[in-house]
Amino acid sequence: MKRVAFLGAGFAYMVLLIEAIRAAVAWWRGELAQPGWGDVALIAVLPLLVWTWWRYLSPFGRDCQKCALPPDADRRQ
Repeated sequence: MKRVAFLGAGFAYMVLLIEAIRAAVAWWRGELAQPGWGDVALIAVLPLLVWTWWRYLSPFGRDCQKCALPPDADRRQ
């Protein structure tokens, strides 16, 4: 059940991130002459979504030394 909850949360996060990027690009290009409250909310939340992705989900935002530790000397023998 925990795995299903994580998959559902990850899917919801990615949909929210993609929709926020779509709204921001449309606003930047001038396609949203009168943005609705949903578009404004997505654009406002976009920096937080990008920061969360970069800090916790992206392999580039993590400390790589913690991700790929060499095996212990005891395991080599």
